[in-house]
Amino acid sequence: MEPWRPSPRNPMDRIDPKTFRFQFPNLRYASGRKLCYLCFQVERDYFYYNDSDWGVFRNKVHPWAPCHAEQCFLSWFRDQYPYRDEDYNVTWFLSWSPCPTCAEEVVEFLEEYRNLTLSIFTSRLYYFWHPNYQEGLCKLWDAGVQLDIMSCDEFEYCWDNFVYHKGMRFQRRNLLKDYDFLAAELQEILR
Repeated sequence: MEPWRPSPRNPMDRIDPKTFRFQFPNLRYASGRKLCYLCFQVERDYFYYNDSDWGVFRNKVHPWAPCHAEQCFLSWFRDQYPYRDEDYNVTWFLSWSPCPTCAEEVVEFLEEYRNLTLSIFTSRLYYFWHPNYQEGLCKLWDAGVQLDIMSCDEFEYCWDNFVYHKGMRFQRRNLLKDYDFLAAELQEILR
């Protein structure tokens, strides 16, 4: 690995309920939420939902080596699954949609792993009014990535699988505040 590249790291198992409730709501404008969380699940032929096949990445914010959550996942995945001839179904649940740089890196990654399908459910659209961010989402769509805004079902799935909820029941309040706006905006971008 090149010395300037951030080193891969192991994903977290789960996130705190307060972190989830603060970082994941569908909001048009989400001030104070500078971190991006990526909850993921990897499925392979005949090998479904093992502990090593799911987890959570958070972006690293170091001036000398910033690494977005998507980049952390891609680096980790290449180390964990070096074989490009197996079939993979990968699902991401993101607190923010990918930036243009990450979108481009994901498209390149999908060219490496041609037998991989990627579904991205995002809670919020990152700088959705900027053309280059819209273009990044369109590139992902054109590369075959399923893109959607997180709905109640995805929030509940994340709560059950990626949050240390300690038996607390899932409550949808305040998570879907701007869902309709964001879903319509994403559809307009991908049109």
